Amino acid sequence: MSIHKYDDNMLPDSEFIKGEYSLLVKGNKCRLLDGGRTTGFIEEVQISEGMFRWRITKYEDEGKCWDLPVEEVIKFQFEKNSDKLEEYHITEISHIVNKYKDKITIEANQNDKIVSESEISIAKEKAICWLKENSLLLKNKERLDLSANEGSEYLYKDLKKYMEYLKLEKEEKMTADSIVLNPNSGEWIKGMCIVLAEMGLVPYRGKEPRTKDVFKGIGSKENRRRYIVNRLGFIRAYFQLLDISSVALYRGMSSEGTWSERDRTFLHMTFSVEVAKAFSNFENNKYKTFYMIKATLPVDKIFMTYLETSQMNEKYKEAEALILYDEELKL
Repeated sequence: MSIHKYDDNMLPDSEFIKGEYSLLVKGNKCRLLDGGRTTGFIEEVQISEGMFRWRITKYEDEGKCWDLPVEEVIKFQFEKNSDKLEEYHITEISHIVNKYKDKITIEANQNDKIVSESEISIAKEKAICWLKENSLLLKNKERLDLSANEGSEYLYKDLKKYMEYLKLEKEEKMTADSIVLNPNSGEWIKGMCIVLAEMGLVPYRGKEPRTKDVFKGIGSKENRRRYIVNRLGFIRAYFQLLDISSVALYRGMSSEGTWSERDRTFLHMTFSVEVAKAFSNFENNKYKTFYMIKATLPVDKIFMTYLETSQMNEKYKEAEALILYDEELKL
């Protein structure tokens, strides 16, 4: 089963050089060290914030861009004739990386979780009342097919209208767009992860935000909390109305590197065993590490799914579920 586009005629790795700070020059062409060696170029470098923008030029996300910390340049390979930075710029970048090298830890406090879960329960009851009166899914008596590759048009509209009703449509769009494109692009999702930890729902172990306005405006911690509470309330509400308390989910992974646990807030899984098999890709000899798992999880662990999120169905048909990470999985 093919999940993503792939170029059988791509150049070998030997035609490129490894990414390093000196190659972070506007206009330099480079490709990501993913399975498809996705191509792009350096569009912008913000040395003061230690970030760079990579514009994608191939495959499904052509034309989109990622905003990444400068240290992630090692995840790319560059053309051999690429331009290089002056030494003083490399020194500046090294200083910024050193400034943000340490991770911060925000443990999930049980008392904070009790308060948050109470707020989510109230939000769930509010969403249930709204859905009973306004849901297109319920009015049209559509049964969700958890084995389908695409979500529900009715449920997409229900979520959109509900977020508009709560005046959270911008927050929903920014979150869903970021999750689908790359949750590590920019720091919108990092802000969400930090607030989830402060709510006691999932610990945060990662770098400090380096974008100055990450917690300003609609990104304020108070507003992020309100969004998270109502997003989780909506998910739990529609599953309860459909009498679904748990779901079987799968995850497949293949990597050119070795096995390692990761600090994470979210875990990407799928309702489709076939999608998980495609991601595990045991037959490809260039990969060193593989796994495939199945887990039956309560719906309270779900943050977002393809069932109600239209963005998860626009380019990729991965039947995705975004889970609040449980360290017992150890992935």
